[in-house]
Amino acid sequence: MKNTSTRILLTCAAIGVANGILLLPVFGIFSGAAIAAAPLLYTVLLGFWFFGGVLMQTLTHRPGVALLTTFIAGLVIGPFTPYGFSTVLSTATVGLCQELPFLATLYRKWPTWLFYVANGLIGLAYAFPAQAIFAADTPDGIRLAVYPMAAASAVATTWIARIVAKRLDRTGATRGLMRTAPATNVAIEG
Repeated sequence: MKNTSTRILLTCAAIGVANGILLLPVFGIFSGAAIAAAPLLYTVLLGFWFFGGVLMQTLTHRPGVALLTTFIAGLVIGPFTPYGFSTVLSTATVGLCQELPFLATLYRKWPTWLFYVANGLIGLAYAFPAQAIFAADTPDGIRLAVYPMAAASAVATTWIARIVAKRLDRTGATRGLMRTAPATNVAIEG
């Protein structure tokens, strides 16, 4: 058990660091002023926050892995962004939100549809506070478009992360990380 726990922690750390590196250009490019000027581009890139959490949840089906992975991603990017370590809070909040749907099932059920629905709703909710950063003269059409685009970005990233998880599983590198060890670690229908 201890060996599995250590492997899960190390995998969370590795994926968290990789997700942090993936987020670096997003945070670097999008200061508050840039978000105000290009809200739709920012919204398209919003899904990057979801990648690490989805990947770890798909690979392990264990509680807390999305939160830990996104927390580590925030620590990685903190020193390199104009926002400093407040990025830890923003990335970890996404991870915490990713935990909630599975907590509701007491981490016993991991249906594919729940990944997509939950992350789509989290992306939609994430668009609400983003509105505060937009320029005051941002047209209403753009403000409205942000909501479905944020949800779509989160769903698209969920799909990509689940594909990456399936491919990682095929290598055998993640064998034994999932709580219940079926013949294949990751069942991805789509």
